[in-house]
Amino acid sequence: MRIGRREALKGLLLCGVAGFLSGHAPYRQWQVYRAERLMIVACRREPEAFPLAQTLAADLARSIPQAKPEAARAPTMLHVTRLVLTRQIEVALLTVPQAQDMFQGKGEGASEGPVPLKLLALLRPPFVLVCHQDFDRDRAYLVAFGAFDNGGSQALGTQSAGLAPLLRRSAEMGIPLHPGAQEFYVEQGAAKPQG
Repeated sequence: MRIGRREALKGLLLCGVAGFLSGHAPYRQWQVYRAERLMIVACRREPEAFPLAQTLAADLARSIPQAKPEAARAPTMLHVTRLVLTRQIEVALLTVPQAQDMFQGKGEGASEGPVPLKLLALLRPPFVLVCHQDFDRDRAYLVAFGAFDNGGSQALGTQSAGLAPLLRRSAEMGIPLHPGAQEFYVEQGAAKPQG
């Protein structure tokens, strides 16, 4: 029995619809993939951002392998803004002006409005690591720990070494420090030998 072209196309269409309705759509798999990993997004238009995100992800992988850290690139700041705002990716590596624009609802992502951000770490200038304000407290603690474990991440800036510089920079930027990260920095400072 010979099947005509029209019947074959109908069959393919029905298979596609059945696959989509059965929950095996690629988008769902991508959501699961991102949920299982600590994704760090950077903007492709910022040439130094993605290599730095890769360095940070590699450093975190050595300290907290269970978090499965991974760097990701978004084509524009509008895409980065949307990813963080919708919490598809909750952690972003940005320049200070990019972070401030996103927090205030300005710049390239202004159409999305302000994004509620928290500061996680100061990286090599001009970069910072920020997250959505609802980023899990324990995960924020782990990111801070992972960045400082074994002498500190290669991605960190020299001003990242203590709570006071972080709080000062946080106030200057107008972006609050994440409570989970702050908890780590407080413990780290308390553990340092005095004198």
